[in-house]
Amino acid sequence: MLLSEVTKGLNGQLICDSDFSCLAFATEAEQTDFLTFLEKEKFLSALDNPNISCVLTTPELKDKIPSHIRGVFCCSRPKAALFEIHNALAANEDYAGKPFETRIGKNCNISPLAAIDAHNVVIGDNVTIEPFVTIKGWVKIGNNVTIRSGAVVGAKGFSFSNDQNNDPLSIIDCARIVIEDNVELFEQVVISTGLFPWEVSRIGENSKLDVQAFVAHGSHVGKNCMLVAGCRCCGNVKIGDGCWIGPGAVISNRVEVGAGARVSLGAVVTRNVPAGQTVSGNFAIEHTKFMQNLKNSVKEG
Repeated sequence: MLLSEVTKGLNGQLICDSDFSCLAFATEAEQTDFLTFLEKEKFLSALDNPNISCVLTTPELKDKIPSHIRGVFCCSRPKAALFEIHNALAANEDYAGKPFETRIGKNCNISPLAAIDAHNVVIGDNVTIEPFVTIKGWVKIGNNVTIRSGAVVGAKGFSFSNDQNNDPLSIIDCARIVIEDNVELFEQVVISTGLFPWEVSRIGENSKLDVQAFVAHGSHVGKNCMLVAGCRCCGNVKIGDGCWIGPGAVISNRVEVGAGARVSLGAVVTRNVPAGQTVSGNFAIEHTKFMQNLKNSVKEG
């Protein structure tokens, strides 16, 4: 894709043209040659990312763009411009993916009261889907998966921006969801999709998600994990294999929880958790330290 092509109709100025392969945020580490945006100078260092090939930015910042970025387009609201480009591209099969008819494997037990999109869903063998389950497009479900009543796989992400007139802009979801083999989703579990076609929300093999657990866009849950009732994993969370996430726990955006770690009930996790560690509290800290602080506070009281 050429920057000059996707910015046609936008109110701004093309400084230099180049091609790009996808859209992403500036901190993206896995995608290459992508288009992103820069709206505030305090985030200028994010453009040091060598994977960025094109940027939307303001006229005030155009002379500060690193030399490795080949394409530059200036406008008053770069973030809004990026999502307007994304929404326009969402109707393009070369960007969003070519639709296909939903495929269902062998020996599945699917309730007639479940709502499954007619396109872009793949369901493996020996899958059980109970009444009132909703499965939306661009979802792949492995073998021997159980999805219990009221669960939603592919819920729209809570993704909004402001357009060029500063009015709310709903962003179209184009991302994928993968549910691996032997996963069980209990009642009213919600797994939301994300923005960009390359983005994947993944639930690892043999993991179990209890009632009303929520996994947001772009999050990865490893193998053999237990996510207990009412826990919340915000966007782009990474949970390693064999983790236990307690009831009502909240894991903040882009936090990583290492393999074998445990997050106690009601904990609010705002920073990475090392492998094998248990954390507790709001904001969460290492469990033994939390308990010592609690004992000290009781003594002082």
